[in-house]
Amino acid sequence: MSKTEFEKPDQEALNHTMLVQEHLKNEVSDHQGWLSFYNFMNFVLYKPTLGYYTSGTHKIGLGGDFTTAPEISKLFGIAIANQLLPALRKYKKPSILEVGAGSGKLAFDIINQLNNTNVELDHYYILEISGDLKDRQKRTLSQLPNENQVKIRWLNKLPEEGIEGAIIANEVIDALPFERFKIIDNDILQIGITYEGGQLIEKEKVASPLLREAIKNVEKDIGRSFDTGFVSEIQVHFDDWFKSIDKGLKSGIALFIDYGYTRKDYYSLQKDNGNMICHFQNKAHIDPYIYPGLQDISASIDFSLLADSAFNLGYQVELYCHQSDFLMSGDILASIDSETDDKERIRMNQQIKQLFLPNIMGEIFKCMLLSKKCNITHLEGVKDLRHML
Repeated sequence: MSKTEFEKPDQEALNHTMLVQEHLKNEVSDHQGWLSFYNFMNFVLYKPTLGYYTSGTHKIGLGGDFTTAPEISKLFGIAIANQLLPALRKYKKPSILEVGAGSGKLAFDIINQLNNTNVELDHYYILEISGDLKDRQKRTLSQLPNENQVKIRWLNKLPEEGIEGAIIANEVIDALPFERFKIIDNDILQIGITYEGGQLIEKEKVASPLLREAIKNVEKDIGRSFDTGFVSEIQVHFDDWFKSIDKGLKSGIALFIDYGYTRKDYYSLQKDNGNMICHFQNKAHIDPYIYPGLQDISASIDFSLLADSAFNLGYQVELYCHQSDFLMSGDILASIDSETDDKERIRMNQQIKQLFLPNIMGEIFKCMLLSKKCNITHLEGVKDLRHML
């Protein structure tokens, strides 16, 4: 596991993680002394009042555990808004539904940019499970004009009648709970946790039938079996999650932005220790068991899985590309050229490097654009990677 060194959390944070562990021990006991990694991750990230995303810990941006693209520059939101325009213009009263809106910065920049166009939103919906983040979003969006604020709605669940317009999910899928597995002597072991001597430890068990079937399907798809010692992650409940998202869209497009790979790259021989990454005190590491409830746990996503789930529900995969290409075709450079303040233009050029450079976010992050009962014009000048799916 990770040897990354961290500063000792303050007493309030230590008290919180101790409380999380007390409840986690009870959860393990309720599951006959062993908890699958999926259930462990679901608990420490999403357990009401205890989980990383459901408690009041500071997570995103300056002083948080990680930084997302909207926090880096308003140019990200401007480009996204520009890319949404062709689909939004197909409807008299289009709406946008953002799943997991972080600090609210992306919503702010999208709405602000749309104010410069002839598109008038019916509503901007935000699906958010974190009370802490919801408060931050409200503070951020309170800076918008009143005519924009009255159209913003926070949801605890997806609307019963789907919207016409666009769904956006920026860095959402990577934080969905996943299973971890290990191959030993051609057998599949399921990674989980238990407690021994009062200490949380990792423990493997024979894989469940559901996990075994999912891994066999992956092996069939990539054309090889996993070697002994291979460790990775897999989403066994992803279809159910996407079906829930699908209910929120009657007609329009869905845009997913995240770090990830196609299935063959995701499970390549070079990634024999998996794609999991954790964030604590703004440092990336690979130990998911330190300070439960205080750190983020995520993994690169399998974009082939997203494409398959969407296709099975009648979506068209319109585009799969690097984030840098998607933003560039969103007329992001025009926003820099129109800036009259020299210092601000220099700052924007520095920001764009983080969004564009291949080894930072430009190619590590990908964009997948899906359509549902909506014909859209394919983006010009974008290097389309759909053939790799």
